[in-house]
Amino acid sequence: MIEAFRAAILHGGISAGADALGIPQPSMSRVIAELQKAVGFALFLKHGRTIKPTAEALALMAKVQQSFMGLEEISRFSEQLRKQRMGRLSICTIPSVGHSVMPEIIEQLRAEYPDVMVSMRIASYMEVWRNVRNRQADIGITADILSAGELETVAEFSGECVCIGTSRWLDAGASHVELEELATRPFIGLTDTFQRQMDGLMSAHGLQLDPVVEVSASHSASELVLRGMGISVVDPLTGRRHRELGGVTLPLRPSFRYSVYATAMADTRLGEPARALLGQLTKAIGKARTHAGGE
Repeated sequence: MIEAFRAAILHGGISAGADALGIPQPSMSRVIAELQKAVGFALFLKHGRTIKPTAEALALMAKVQQSFMGLEEISRFSEQLRKQRMGRLSICTIPSVGHSVMPEIIEQLRAEYPDVMVSMRIASYMEVWRNVRNRQADIGITADILSAGELETVAEFSGECVCIGTSRWLDAGASHVELEELATRPFIGLTDTFQRQMDGLMSAHGLQLDPVVEVSASHSASELVLRGMGISVVDPLTGRRHRELGGVTLPLRPSFRYSVYATAMADTRLGEPARALLGQLTKAIGKARTHAGGE
């Protein structure tokens, strides 16, 4: 009766409500009549050739909607529990990994474990730490070691950073890029720890960068470089993605390494999907190493 009443209100009449529920109009009228008898007051009155809800019906509808919202919430929660029972893997990662290889890794993971619900959040280093620490993420991926207290590093991946550009600024046939070349071409810099390491490497060789643009994420640097604005130095994963998008990627000499760390709570037992994800990340780093070597 309540469902029929709600349908009649939402769809603007008893006939329309009956159509929405897929029941005959006479059956709908009979159910509404039984509900009016149960509540003890009229719910609908004729106005010319139409039927409109009474003020009492509209007040009742407000309570009915609250109940149905509760039922919908229960339904959503039940679905979440069902997916958790089948399996769930939550990942929190820094942008350099999240924007480069993680979509491909998740696609492969879902193909191997179709019943596992995968969620990914791209965040800063400190947000990754908080998400893992608060158990909002099963695995955190950063470029810094998070092992401290209840956190532990469960995997480490390393590769050489690369110089990215377009044919306007880089020779795709070159074997590598020397540090000196970075100081003579428009440079897209980063604003994080990575850039401080890059500045330290330049300073150790008596060189200095003069960025024309600074951005906070490596994928943004790649986007600007692809627009012909200059060159940049990024992690190997972003470098691989840059070449896939049509850019030029070359090894940097002398080089410096970029490490990625996977972190989890010390008492967390990583299931098969989590271990598979780490395996896929290992393969992605391996491809990036080959890619950076120009093979």
